[in-house]
Amino acid sequence: MSGKYILQYGNLAGWPYKIARRLRERGINSINATALVGDVFDLDRKLPYDDAVYSVNEQELIIYLKQIIFLGKMLLKCSLVHYHGSRILNFEHHLFEGRILKAMNIPMIISFGGGDARIVSMARARNPYFYRMPDEERDTRIRKWLSSISKYIRFAATDCEMKEYIEPYFEKVFIFRQPVSLEEMKCRFPDENNGCPVVMHIPTERWAKGTEYIESAIERLKAEGLSFEFRMIRQLTQKQVYEQMAECDIYVDELRCGSHGVTAVEAMASGKPTITYVRKDLIDKYPPDIPIVNANPDTIYSVLKKLILDAGLRHEIGKQSRAYVEKYHAIDVVVSDLLQIYREIGYQG
Repeated sequence: MSGKYILQYGNLAGWPYKIARRLRERGINSINATALVGDVFDLDRKLPYDDAVYSVNEQELIIYLKQIIFLGKMLLKCSLVHYHGSRILNFEHHLFEGRILKAMNIPMIISFGGGDARIVSMARARNPYFYRMPDEERDTRIRKWLSSISKYIRFAATDCEMKEYIEPYFEKVFIFRQPVSLEEMKCRFPDENNGCPVVMHIPTERWAKGTEYIESAIERLKAEGLSFEFRMIRQLTQKQVYEQMAECDIYVDELRCGSHGVTAVEAMASGKPTITYVRKDLIDKYPPDIPIVNANPDTIYSVLKKLILDAGLRHEIGKQSRAYVEKYHAIDVVVSDLLQIYREIGYQG
């Protein structure tokens, strides 16, 4: 790509690529680069990206040299760096390239996803269902990391839950809503006359998603004779996940984190009533028309039962869900919000 560009660095759920692509479609140079070719855990979701710095299993010296080469090229052409839960040079507790970028007056902003900035002691104090045990060593490591990078990155953009962990460290924290490319999603509202709905759950991490509680509720409902089909699938590409979502009537995402992630947004974009646990103290921080069906390990049985038995309710929540995503999470909406943020922090493009 010729000329200056905005760098979207990282590969959180594939959204940095979607942002870069939509910016290009608007005539604004942007590329998405990720650290390595690969995925988290045992998954291979085939998340899209424009460039990868190195590959899995390369020698440490080769990786380091490739990181330096990428950084050198980037410094010549980059007009802004948006970090998405990643960094170019991997040194614990440090953003090595931050000093250089700051000296060159290149604006920087960082977004967080999943557990990369979640402080366990704070999460456990607010969430009785949180999936991690106390881990002071991990909390200390995250605090050191936030303290270190905020010397160079003055701004962050993240969701309302992550904001409470990181706000003490940054000059300003903007609200960032996970983007969805609606053209990639097949929207099918649950049939109002369907007496045997499909309930779907696609866990990345069973323990974090609360999968065992979902399975227990499913077995209890089957024993009661309710008519429904349960599908739990893993090892899918992102495209396959979207195809499967289109075929279900109820999507169960996660019960233990306390806030919704991008998968819940994708399920809502597919027109599905989507079950996720959102903490009571966070509900008011989302838009007032959020249609998430709130459930935790103690309530998942009753919440599922109500949706399984009421086809009309499934249909209505499905329509509300799609409308909500179109209003707040559509890629065009998110990119417009990001451009305002970029200009506020010094982007001159």
